[in-house]
Amino acid sequence: MSRSQSSLLAAVTMTALSLGLSSAFAEEPAKPNDLNSYRCKDIMRLSGEDREVALALVHGYRLGKQGTTQFQTQALAEITDKFIDYCLDHPQEGALKSFEKIAN
Repeated sequence: MSRSQSSLLAAVTMTALSLGLSSAFAEEPAKPNDLNSYRCKDIMRLSGEDREVALALVHGYRLGKQGTTQFQTQALAEITDKFIDYCLDHPQEGALKSFEKIAN
């Protein structure tokens, strides 16, 4: 094998390896979540920032259904506390329906 053929073979091999490795490490696209599929226990299993985001999403959903962007922080905190208490007692219920039930 000549020197130019060896160089070409090495270049092709390196390219194939790099393409194979980059596709092996490529992330799969994130699947969208459906708020209706969450049960109370799913929300209660979350912790820290993940739970905060889930609760904020539910609050935003409720405000959207009410057709408003106005809110009172204290009222949201009270609803959150009621929701958590309710979900601890009813872990199998749908989280969104439970939230609507206690928030109204």
